[in-house]
Amino acid sequence: PFVLVGAIAARRQWRLPGAAQTERTVQALNAMTWPGFSKLLEEAFRRDGYTVRPGTTASVDFELERGGRHTLVCARRWKSARTGVEVLRALHAARTACDASGAMVISLGELTDSARPFATEHAITLWQAPELALALRGLLPEGGRGGT
Repeated sequence: PFVLVGAIAARRQWRLPGAAQTERTVQALNAMTWPGFSKLLEEAFRRDGYTVRPGTTASVDFELERGGRHTLVCARRWKSARTGVEVLRALHAARTACDASGAMVISLGELTDSARPFATEHAITLWQAPELALALRGLLPEGGRGGT
C-alpha cells in the first residue's frame, strides 16, 4: 500500500507546474476581478468535462456535474489571505442540503488553523496556486502563460 500511495503522490506532483509558472499564475489571478476569474474557471471546468451552472446560494459560486458526481465550488474569495472555517461550514451545509457528492474551495491564501482540519474531516477539496496553475494552463492572459 505504501508504494501505491507513493506512486499516486508522485504522479500528482509530476503533473503540477513548476514554481515559476505557479508564480506567474498567482500574479495574473491577483490582478483579476471576479467576473474575469469566474469566466476562466468556468472555461477550465468545461474543458475538463464538467457541466457548469452558477451557484444558487451565497456560499456556492459554481455547481459542477460530471460522471454523475455533483460538486459545489466556493471560489469568490480566491484573493483572501486566509480562509476561515466559516466559509467551509457554509459550503459543507450547502453540500449537505443538496446532497452533493463533492465540495471545493479555491483560494490563493492559506486556510486558518481551524479550517484545515475541518476541510480534511469533511473531504472538502482545496485548490490553491499549484492546482490553479494546472487547471488554468493555456487559459490565462499572456502574462500568466509560460513553461515550468
